[in-house]
Amino acid sequence: FAHPLLAKGFYTDVTPARRRAMHRRLAEIVDEPELKARHLAMAATHGDELTLLALDEAADMARSRGAPAAAAEMLDLAISLGGGTPGRRILSAAHHFDAGEPARARALLQDTIARLEPGPRRAEAFSLLALVSSLNDSFDETADLLERGLAEVGDELAARVQILVSLSFALINAGRAEPALQRVEEAVTAATALGDPHGLSQALGMRV
Repeated sequence: FAHPLLAKGFYTDVTPARRRAMHRRLAEIVDEPELKARHLAMAATHGDELTLLALDEAADMARSRGAPAAAAEMLDLAISLGGGTPGRRILSAAHHFDAGEPARARALLQDTIARLEPGPRRAEAFSLLALVSSLNDSFDETADLLERGLAEVGDELAARVQILVSLSFALINAGRAEPALQRVEEAVTAATALGDPHGLSQALGMRV
């Protein structure tokens, strides 16, 4: 096309079926994984296994090269095609947050939490939502979200340690020193039982 507006006009006016056929053909031609995944998604009306896998891989590649907005776009395409698993939704929210879109991350997480049964996956969503909340220095809200996540994390000791350390940080910033110390002591105990030097160093540092 001689000008991008001509391309836009053609693309807009063409029938959906022909547009999907064009994207299907382009997906066969291009080699770059992210472009291929995007064309596969635009060619589909529902998420077949091949397309969803391509989008997951493209999102991972985008994240690896430091492009969270592109990673979020790939996962959002997968979600729009019916592949909205809790894992994809939480990961998409994390990418949106990293890309500087906390409002989008919050909306995704709140929707995901509402859909999930209590358990470790919902605890993960609560933890990430707490991180989004802390961006506004809402430490009481952050602590409440982390407490809810802690109640659902179950036997996942590594996740428990991370939640407890973050909860202690939120509580101390909310001016609640005694419960903050109690939670970080629990973190030290859990990290010691887990045998995780990294988690233990975080817990001990927070205790100091």
